[in-house]
Amino acid sequence: MKRIATCLLLGLAVIALANGQAKKTGEGTLELMYWDNVQKPVIDKALADFTAQNPKIKVNATVIPWGQYWQKLQTTTFAGNAPDVFWMNVPNFPKYSSANALLNLQPMLQREKIDPVVYPTDLIKKYSKDSNVYAIPEQFDTIALAYNKKMFDEAKIPYPDESWDWNKLREVAIKLTKDTPQGKQYGFLATYGNQNGYYNFMVMNGGEILSADGKKSGFDKKASIDAIKFLINLMYIDKCAPTGQQLYELNQPEDMFNSGKAAMVTIGSWMVPTVYGALGKDVDVAPLPKSPATGTRKSIIHGLAWAGYAKTKNPIGTEKLLQFLISKDFSQRLAQSAITIPSYEGTVDAWVKAVPSMNLKVFIDALKYTSPYPVSKKTAEWQAVEARELKDAWCNNKSPEDAMNTVAKEMDAILATEK
Repeated sequence: MKRIATCLLLGLAVIALANGQAKKTGEGTLELMYWDNVQKPVIDKALADFTAQNPKIKVNATVIPWGQYWQKLQTTTFAGNAPDVFWMNVPNFPKYSSANALLNLQPMLQREKIDPVVYPTDLIKKYSKDSNVYAIPEQFDTIALAYNKKMFDEAKIPYPDESWDWNKLREVAIKLTKDTPQGKQYGFLATYGNQNGYYNFMVMNGGEILSADGKKSGFDKKASIDAIKFLINLMYIDKCAPTGQQLYELNQPEDMFNSGKAAMVTIGSWMVPTVYGALGKDVDVAPLPKSPATGTRKSIIHGLAWAGYAKTKNPIGTEKLLQFLISKDFSQRLAQSAITIPSYEGTVDAWVKAVPSMNLKVFIDALKYTSPYPVSKKTAEWQAVEARELKDAWCNNKSPEDAMNTVAKEMDAILATEK
C-alpha cells in the first residue's frame, strides 16, 4: 500500500509540475474569435507561423459573422468562458471594460517594452481606462470618396479631387445619372452607413453626433440636420441617388456601386479589397468633398483592436498570442494584402502600394482631418434609435427634421442614465 501511495503521490507531483510549467510557458489551447472572413487567409497563415514558433500552443480560430458576433461575445463573457483573444471595437469597449471583462495589457506592454506610441494615439486613448491599455488597435479606418473612372470617362467629366465640395458632388452626380440599356445609372449612392456615410457629413458641416463631454446628442443641431437633408435631397429631389427603399433591399448598400450602377459612394478604407475586387482598375478614390458651409472636410476615424479575456485560464499563452497579433510583422502582412490600413507605425506604405491603380494615399492623408468615432457607455442603445429613425428618413417616411429631433430626444434620455 505504501508503494502504491508513493507512486500516486509521485504521479500527482509530476502532473502538478507539468501544469505549473504549462502556466509558465503558455502551453495548451487558446480560443480566438473575430468577424471578418476577408482577413481569414492572412490570419490563418499568421496563426500557422505562430504555432510553428510556439509548438506547444494550439489556437482554435473562429469567424463569427458580424450579425451574431456581439451576442456570442456577450453570452460567453456572461458564462465565464469567452475566447482568450478576440476583436473589440470602439463602440463596445466601454461596455466590456466597465464589466472588467478585458485583460489589462498595461503590465505586458511595460514588461515587454512595447511602446503604445507606435499605434494611433486617438485609438489607444479610446481603448484605455484609468491610464491602462485594454486593447491594441490592429488597424485604423478613414473615409474617402470612391468613383467609377469608366463612367467619368464616358461622360468626359474630370475625376473628383481635393477642390470638390458638396455642390460639386451634387452637380456631377446629376450629370452622371441616366437611363442605360442595363437599367438606371445613378451619380451618387448615399449610403445609410454611419461611419462611412452620414457621420462624416454631419461633423464636417459643423454638426455633432455626441457632445465633447458625452452628455448631449448633436443630432438636433441645425448643421447636423442640414447634412442629412443634403443626402436625402439627392435621393428624392435631385433623383441622382438610389432611394432608401432600394438600398435597404440590398445585402449591402454599396452593392449598387460595386455592380456598376452608381458612379460615386463614400467608403471606408476596409472596403478597398471589395470595391477593387468588383471593379478592378475602373475604381479609384479621392478626398471627401468639403462642406460649403464650413469650407472643411472631416473623416471619421475608427479601428478595431485585439483584446484578451480577463478570466482566461491561460494568461501567458494569451499574452504571447496578443504580442504576435499586435507586432510589426503581423501589420506588414495586413498591409501587403491590401485588406486594411495596419495601425503599427511605419507599415502603411506597403498598404498604399498594394493596389497600384488606386490612390490609396488619400486614406492616409485623411489623418490630417479626422474626427473620432463617437462612443459612450450605452452607444448600442442610442445607435439602435439612430438606425430606426434614420431608416424612416432614408425611406422618405419621415422628414429629416422629425427623425433627427427624435434621435436627439431619445439619445439624451439614454445618456442621462449613464454613470
